[in-house]
Amino acid sequence: MSDTYCVRKCFEQPAENHGHPGSISRVVLGPGASNAERPEAINSERLTIHTNEYEVGGVSGDGHAHSDQEQFFYLLEGEMQVTVGEETYQLVAGDSVFLPKDVFHKHEQVGDTPLKFLFISAKV
Repeated sequence: MSDTYCVRKCFEQPAENHGHPGSISRVVLGPGASNAERPEAINSERLTIHTNEYEVGGVSGDGHAHSDQEQFFYLLEGEMQVTVGEETYQLVAGDSVFLPKDVFHKHEQVGDTPLKFLFISAKV
């Protein structure tokens, strides 16, 4: 575990792409998060937090499910359409959505402005 507990300027950390076209993700906390490319990140045992930015038209791809984690999105700016199981939601800044393990989900940026959100997940 890291001996520091604070990450500053999270949206300014080194950018990563996790296979979602038109998006940038930055892991700021998670198992093995702190490394040579992300020295400011914090290591944890199960909890992971990413900052995410999607340009206009950014998508998560065809969708998927995770057998080993629960996920949660909290929107900071912009608009998102997200499908969880059979339900589709339109979200705006201040909204959130829970993605249970083993449940299909996909999401995309909608609207005229970029999307910013926190992506939180925990291994189960």
